[in-house]
Amino acid sequence: MTETGAGSSPPRRTWALAALVIALALTAVIAILTRPRAPFAPPAANTTRTEKTAMELPSYAILRTSGPIAIDGVLDEAVWGRLEPVGAFMLHDGSAPAEFETEAKLCWDDEYLYVSFSCVDNDIWGTFTERDQPLYDEEVVEIFINPSNDLVNYFEFEVSPRNVIWDGRIYNPDGAPNENMRYDESWDCEGLLTGVRVVGTLDDRSDLDQLWSVEMAIPFASIERKTPADGEQWRANLYRIDRGEKDEFSCWSPTQNVSETPAFHIPSRFGRFIFSAREA
Repeated sequence: MTETGAGSSPPRRTWALAALVIALALTAVIAILTRPRAPFAPPAANTTRTEKTAMELPSYAILRTSGPIAIDGVLDEAVWGRLEPVGAFMLHDGSAPAEFETEAKLCWDDEYLYVSFSCVDNDIWGTFTERDQPLYDEEVVEIFINPSNDLVNYFEFEVSPRNVIWDGRIYNPDGAPNENMRYDESWDCEGLLTGVRVVGTLDDRSDLDQLWSVEMAIPFASIERKTPADGEQWRANLYRIDRGEKDEFSCWSPTQNVSETPAFHIPSRFGRFIFSAREA
């Protein structure tokens, strides 16, 4: 028998084992380097609404109307049936849909911007009877219009279930309701037409009502505008205040204001109206 001394070659089986280990290691490395890679995906964003999480601004295409609209609050003109609503109203802070449904639609012709609201309401009431009284302290629908898109100078229109009007010019240089904001309540929109219909008993707080509807015709000339061109865009928002056992402040484009006192004067949250030459 021949003995293996120091410095002699290892047995064949030792070489075979080493080669197997090396082969397995190389196979593992090659598999890691050549396996398909999943595409890069950024971490999912936190979708919980905060003051810094801006919701997408809504937009609405305003179609033309060729027929007359009687401004009486009764939404029986054919054009109102053909138009799509702007979309569901949300609570002012954007946290949830409004409990009381509001449906708003708009159209236009050469002279007027027409606005309709239909407000589900089980208790319809109001005490103010004179123009420019503080309707916002009771039940009301509102539209803010910023034709210049500067988000500083805009017009405000309010209508109550009693068909009382609040209208004014707003100067809001800071984009928030503070000491620098100015209300020009002395301004009246010449030629403004409004009508209201109540399905229920106005001011009877003991019964259950159904809804109230509003029609408005805002003359372009009275807000210093010509007839809009096809594709012209304005910044604007639509609002509703319902007063009952629990007050509800809702709007088309949520202001995302989270203070205890809801604030509608957040022009950066105005949505977009897009005038279309297409007829409804």
